[in-house]
Amino acid sequence: MQKRPGGLGQGLDPNRMKALIIDEGELSRAVISNMLRDMGVPHVHSARRPEAARSMIKGASPAYDIIITDFHFTPQSPHDLTGQDLLDELRQARGLPMQTAFIMVTDEARYQHVADAVEGALDDYLLKPFNARQFDERLRVILERKHALREVFAAIDAGEFGQAAGLCEAMFAASATYRVYAARIGSELYLRLGQIDAAKRMFEALLATKAVPWARLGLAKIELANADAATACRTLETLLADNPAYVDAYDVYGRALLEEMKFEAAVEMLGKAVQITPGNVARLQKLGSLQLFLGDSESAAKHLGAALSIGLHSRALDFQGVVALGLACVDTGDADGCDRAKQCLQDAIARYPIDSFRLQMLALALDTALDLLMRRQEASLAGLTQMAAQLDQPEFSFEMACNLLQLLSRCARNQRVPGALRWAELAAQRYAISKPRTRLLEMAAAQLPSLETVVRNAAVGINEAARDAMTHLVSKQHQRTLEALLELAGRSLNARIIKLAQATLSHHGRHLAADVAQRMAESLGDLQQRYVDGGRRIVERRDGA
Repeated sequence: MQKRPGGLGQGLDPNRMKALIIDEGELSRAVISNMLRDMGVPHVHSARRPEAARSMIKGASPAYDIIITDFHFTPQSPHDLTGQDLLDELRQARGLPMQTAFIMVTDEARYQHVADAVEGALDDYLLKPFNARQFDERLRVILERKHALREVFAAIDAGEFGQAAGLCEAMFAASATYRVYAARIGSELYLRLGQIDAAKRMFEALLATKAVPWARLGLAKIELANADAATACRTLETLLADNPAYVDAYDVYGRALLEEMKFEAAVEMLGKAVQITPGNVARLQKLGSLQLFLGDSESAAKHLGAALSIGLHSRALDFQGVVALGLACVDTGDADGCDRAKQCLQDAIARYPIDSFRLQMLALALDTALDLLMRRQEASLAGLTQMAAQLDQPEFSFEMACNLLQLLSRCARNQRVPGALRWAELAAQRYAISKPRTRLLEMAAAQLPSLETVVRNAAVGINEAARDAMTHLVSKQHQRTLEALLELAGRSLNARIIKLAQATLSHHGRHLAADVAQRMAESLGDLQQRYVDGGRRIVERRDGA
């Protein structure tokens, strides 16, 4: 095939481009490599399998401009990666620059899987067999689209998400070429920024002209963001009925069901996502972590162990999921599995030279789990005491509170833990910020019914104290109400109570003396800064810190 004049598209310099081909067939790699070189791409690398490609992509500097991967690879273990698994992992770990073109190659038998993947940040797919002309034409379109959105990608790389979203919306409104692609990026950016109305406006405009599954998924995300989980569930049920292989929809459906406190149904949805993408580390960890809360430690250990094996060297591996594996191993009596999880955390701490509170607390939880498993009573008590001593620290998150409760419920069944009930009460007072969160705290303590009761009663007590404080407003005792709320917020460190106190001060502060209102505002401002944003996620992204 002869090179076309003008390179790979307007404004693109093929002589500086770098490509990666992932295919276990030597002949296939050679054919695609020759096609790329004929088009003027000088730097072409290759890998036989996604596992090898993962480290190549991670270490690439500069990043690859083009990644072309086969969808299917000959299985060597039950949890080997497919091309789709690699794409999902890179996307979830934000390890794939938006300027990189990601193309999947498949055959007719697997066409539907790859067609569905186009809804999940895939740039395009090629159906085998294809010739040089088809390859040339498809790649040029992809790269020209990337070039058309170069200002958007530059703004995203600079952290200017609002600017990037505005550029996307302008392209969509102007009916520019690639307007649908721009709309997808823009609407997701608006969601990330919390600009729900703007995101909804773009999704609805798209659906008015075209039935786009990802736009319907976007509307479900908006319903979830607006605390309307029931409507989100209905939207997702309809979406999945029409698109049963749309794996991202199962992820969002699982989140919606968690908000509805339908935990068993959430496990079912997450399980379906894992069936579609069995090599996806993040989905395996989410499924296994929820199974652990529900008391299915055997299934939890299976999925969490598979995630560790697959993702040991992947940025998609979340260290909280590694701790969950250790807890599951305590229940199943698997000392080797618990030790493997502990080693993973120790290696992570060695890799990150900075002092990471999160990593240190997760490693302490795993050390304590292993001490429990090996019946080292004094060591396990010391670990629990050290964890509980951090309960009032701003960095102590919801996930850490759940780890503490799960360890307490296992330890206190077999030995006396002097502070167990008080620690459980403090954890619940701080993190009982919603019904789903409260129920998860109860489930974390469920192996010891008396501890679960303490958690439940502490949550009820916080709610009752807040209601009692608010009753003083009926008799216009504004200062008494605010003093009670401020005391409760400072004692519990509960984000919901802090927000309630701030909202009450905003509405009724004018009835207070100026110096009193100022003092309260300063105290609440300090509490907000330190505690309101702490511990929001069950499974947080690892921070590398």
